[in-house]
Amino acid sequence: MYMPAAELIERYNSGERNFPGLVPIESYSELAGANLSNIILSGADLSRVSLKGTNLRGAQLVGCPLSHRGLIETDLSGADLTGANLSNARLLRTNLRGAKLIGANLTEAQLIEADLTGADLSECILCRVNLSKVKLDEECHRQILCSKAWLWNTVMPDGTFISSARYHE
Repeated sequence: MYMPAAELIERYNSGERNFPGLVPIESYSELAGANLSNIILSGADLSRVSLKGTNLRGAQLVGCPLSHRGLIETDLSGADLTGANLSNARLLRTNLRGAKLIGANLTEAQLIEADLTGADLSECILCRVNLSKVKLDEECHRQILCSKAWLWNTVMPDGTFISSARYHE
C-alpha cells in the first residue's frame, strides 16, 4: 500500500492505527517528529523515511527494514522490532526501553547513548555495533554477552572491544 506521509499522519490522527505493509511516498521528512505511538506498521518499508524524533512508543514494527535511516532521539520504548533490519541505523539517544529486538539485525548500527533498559536483544545480530554510553540493565547486558546474540567487532558500553565472534547458547 503506497501512501503519502501527510495522508498517513492524517489517518493516524483520525484514529486509524493499522498500516501493515505500508510504503510511504512523498514528503518523507514529514514523519520526523510525528506522534505515531501504538501504530501498526509491521512489514512496512521504512528504509527511506526519516523518523528522527518520532514517537513510536509501543509501535508494531515487526520485520520492518529501517536500515540506513536516522532514528536519532526516536522513542521506540515498548516497540516490537522483532526481526527488523536495523543494519547501519543511527539510533543515537534513542529510547528503546522495553523494546523487543528479538532476531533483529543491528549490523553496523550506532546505538550511542541509547537506552536499552529492559530491551529483549535475544538472537539479534550485533556485528560492528557501537554501544558506547548505552544504558543497560543487568538482564540486557547479560543477553548481549550470553544469550544467542552474535557479537563481533563491537564496542561495548564500558569501552571494551570484542573483536572475534561470540555466540553463546
